[in-house]
Amino acid sequence: MVHRSTFFVASLLTLTLLIPGCSKKDSSPTEAQTSPPTIPALIFFKGPNTNSTETNAQMIKSYVSTMNSFTTMFVPYQYIQSVQNGNTWTWNYTDQTLTVKMTATSQNDGGYLWKLILNGKDPSDGVTYNNWTGMEGTTSADGKSGIWKIYQENTTILATDFTWSTTNSVLTGTQKNYTGEGPTSQIVLVNNPDNTGEMRIYTGSVVTYKATWTAAGSGQWWTFNSSGVQTGTGSWT
Repeated sequence: MVHRSTFFVASLLTLTLLIPGCSKKDSSPTEAQTSPPTIPALIFFKGPNTNSTETNAQMIKSYVSTMNSFTTMFVPYQYIQSVQNGNTWTWNYTDQTLTVKMTATSQNDGGYLWKLILNGKDPSDGVTYNNWTGMEGTTSADGKSGIWKIYQENTTILATDFTWSTTNSVLTGTQKNYTGEGPTSQIVLVNNPDNTGEMRIYTGSVVTYKATWTAAGSGQWWTFNSSGVQTGTGSWT
C-alpha cells in the first residue's frame, strides 16, 4: 500500500504547476544564469503486454502505474525558470499562501541532490508547512539510477522510498513502504531488454508474492506465507 504522502506530493506538483498560465518565473538570480540541471528524466516501467482480465495481470499493471508516478513528479518544473546560487539551482512556485520550492545541488560525482520544500498555508486544505521537506532524492550523472524519499506529511518520518537502476539494459525499480523504524513491505519490478519481466513483493524480508511474464504477455504467479512456503500459483495468457 502506498502512503498518502506519495499521492499528496504527486498531486500537489501536478495540480498546481500544470495549470495554464500559472507558472511564475523568478527574475532575480544571485549570479549569472548558466544551464540548469536537467529535470529528472521519465523512466517508464512496463507490465505484461496483455489484455487479460486475470486478477494478477491487472494487479501488476496497477503496481507498474504506481511506480511510474514516482518518475513523473518533477516534470512540471521544466516549465518554470530556475535561479542559480553557486552549485544549487532553485525552482519556485507560489500559490496564494503556499510556496513550493524545488532545489538541485550538484555533487562531486556529477549527480544531483534534489529537494522539494513546502512553506506556508495550503489554500486548498488549510494545512500549514514550515519549510517542510516533503521529498528528497539523488540522481546519477547519467540519470540511469537514483532514489526518491517521501516523508509523512509535515514530519521527518520516512513514508516511502523508490530506487531505480539500469544495468546491462535491465531496468529495476524498488518501492519500500515504512512504518516506524524500518520497511514493512517492498515491491521489486524488473524489466528486461527482451520485454520479459518479473515482480516480487516482500513482507519484511520474505518474498510473499512473485510473478513473471513473457515478451508475448503471458505470465505466471506464486504466493507464499510469512515463512516463505508456497501457498498458491496460477497463470494468465
